[in-house]
Amino acid sequence: MKKRVLAFGTHPDDIEIGCGGTEALLAAKGCEITHVILTSGEAGSDKTPPWEMGPIREKEAIESAKAIGACNVEFLRYPDGLTGFTREMKVDIIRIVRRLRPDILFTHERNECSLGHRVASELVLEAVQAGSGPWFQEAGGKPWSPEIILGYEVWNPLGRYELAVDISSTLETKIKALACHRSQTVSVRYDEAVRGLARWRGVMSLSSGDAEVFEVIKASQNLLFSQFS
Repeated sequence: MKKRVLAFGTHPDDIEIGCGGTEALLAAKGCEITHVILTSGEAGSDKTPPWEMGPIREKEAIESAKAIGACNVEFLRYPDGLTGFTREMKVDIIRIVRRLRPDILFTHERNECSLGHRVASELVLEAVQAGSGPWFQEAGGKPWSPEIILGYEVWNPLGRYELAVDISSTLETKIKALACHRSQTVSVRYDEAVRGLARWRGVMSLSSGDAEVFEVIKASQNLLFSQFS
């Protein structure tokens, strides 16, 4: 049976930056991958107005997901610039997790410097916890809890991590996916940052190649070894 992977990102390019190489590995193994993006990143330009930027970035996110091997992208269209979340937003996430029933879940690591990313991480993790029990009946579906929950890094490197994944074979796929986000990469060389961080993570984690690292929020060592070795 195919493993199901669900990745949450605050903005359209966060997932690719944080775990795009690992997702490409999982896609090559036959996993079914879904991206859920909380905001459309409509505030991501000082030249293009938000009502034009949002649809542009959503189109880029769909193209990028295809490059990685993700089979589906969903947009929740919360306002860009999250400073908190509501009960209704929590129910939205519970409904998605119960519907998709992921085995592996990616989200932002819990201590990111970006407030919006931290809020997204807290929202997702609270919803996953709530959705694992018989509560929030209005969300529908049956209780579900992923076997593995991993936090990825975006704007600042993790100070401490528990898992390093060798992405030497998929780094170029990650770069290709990231290049799809043209509205952002035209002004910021994310490809250089991604290459540099992957090389540094590979060397410092002794994985021998390029690597992505993760905060392990839920998983056993045996389970991690079987999925990411």
